[in-house]
Order: sequence, then C-alpha cells, then structure tokens
Amino acid sequence: MKRLVFISALFSLVFVIGCNGALRIQAPELEIVIMDETYVIVFWERNDIIESNSDFAGYNVYVYTDSTALLVENGEELNKFNSQLIRNTDYQINGLLQDSIYYIQVRTVNTDAKVGGYNYTTPFIEASPRPEFNVTMNIADAGQPVTDSCAIRFSDAMIMPDSMMPDSGADMWIRTSNDTASFVSPAYHPVYGGGARNTVFANVGPGDFDAIPRSPVEPDTYEVDLEIGDIVIAKTEDNFYVKILIEAIDLQNRTVTMLYAYQNVVNFPYF
Repeated sequence: MKRLVFISALFSLVFVIGCNGALRIQAPELEIVIMDETYVIVFWERNDIIESNSDFAGYNVYVYTDSTALLVENGEELNKFNSQLIRNTDYQINGLLQDSIYYIQVRTVNTDAKVGGYNYTTPFIEASPRPEFNVTMNIADAGQPVTDSCAIRFSDAMIMPDSMMPDSGADMWIRTSNDTASFVSPAYHPVYGGGARNTVFANVGPGDFDAIPRSPVEPDTYEVDLEIGDIVIAKTEDNFYVKILIEAIDLQNRTVTMLYAYQNVVNFPYF
C-alpha cells in the first residue's frame, strides 16, 4: 500500500524575463508524495497559468540528500533526476535507500531550456522509503494467558511470546482487559518487564492510513486501547516512528490484525 504525504500552502507564481526574452516560470506548488519501499512518487499542482504559457516546456525533478543545495535561485547547476523533460504533474523516483532522507524539488523549464526558480512556499518535500508489514498477533489475557505470539519487534515484524521480550528487542505486546484490546510497552509487562524496551503510543482515532502523512502527535503513553479502524502512532525506545492501522480485532479467537509502516530513519516522523 502506498502512502500519501500532504503539504498544503498558498501558491506563489513569479515570472522572470530571461536574457533572450523567454520567461523563466516559477515552480508549481508541491502537493503530495507517495512512499513505498524503494521509490517515491511526487505530485505537484497542475496550474493553467504555468502550462498555458507559451514559454513553458516542462518540468525537472531534483532529488538531494542536502536540502540547502536546492535553495538556490539559479537552477542551471542542479543535477536533475529525470532524463527526459516531464510534461505530467507526477514523477516516480526509483532506486532510493530506506535509511536516507531525500529532499525533492520541482522546477519549470522554458522553451529555451532555462530552469526557473523554486517555489518559495513549498521549496521541497521530505521523503524516505520505508517498509510496511501486515501481521496478525495473539492477545494475552491475565485470566487465560495466551503468551505465544503476543509480542512483536517492529523493525522486521518478528512475532514472539511475551516471555522473550527482554532478550529479543520486542517493541510491543498486546493484552485484553474488560473486552478491550490494548497495545502495551514491554517495559510495563507485569512479569517480563524487567530489562525490556519501552515504547510509547498515541491513538489518534479512526482514520485513513494513507491520509496521515506524519505523526500528528507525539506519542507519550505506555498503553492505548484499540478499536477497529484506529490509527496508532508508536515511538520506539530508539526513536523510530511507527504508524499502525487496526484492521481487525477478534476477541473470541484472541487475535489482532494490523498494517503498520516502520519509519527506519531515527526521529523522522514521516510515513
């Protein structure tokens, strides 16, 4: 499943006359970026003022790991990612690494092959490809313990019994109380919490998994109750953010099914 990252801002459009009389057209507003495991797709506004201009030829996309390199008026020295001029308002950027942050920028190109300036309101979009996982886990219960497969390590979706948490780097376990399933930090397990990792959570309520571009809150509690359709934001002990969609809760069979995106860049709350 692809991810959407939304950026909303006012649109700014500037025309600059080049030496030969052709217009250098200011960049369109960046709108969204869809992230996957090894690529991202960037989208920008389709604007009639730009595309109906007789001096407009197309767009270039720039992908840098240093955002300051993109904040220059003269784009002629920048290295574009696309090999051919782009006429659409989206572009897929392949071959990206999951442990890197990329800054993506779009600029116009005129009929004299001159590059326009960047959009001052949204000069770039941040993105980093990251893995996602679909898992079904058991629910532990104090009265009738189900310890097998009730804990998980987010980085590789390794599911384990809660008894393994102190030694395996688990980030979460699931339990139920009064017919309510909850995510709980391993450090707060009543038996196996000693030496286990501490994860914090925030339940932001029902929502579309794709429509949450980044953590809307800072997770701050060791346990959250769950309902089907909820989005939970987790932050691991080593500061990796996780976005979790609760797809199903089966209390009769004592399972929870979820989809989650693990952002494997430290302190980077984008999904």
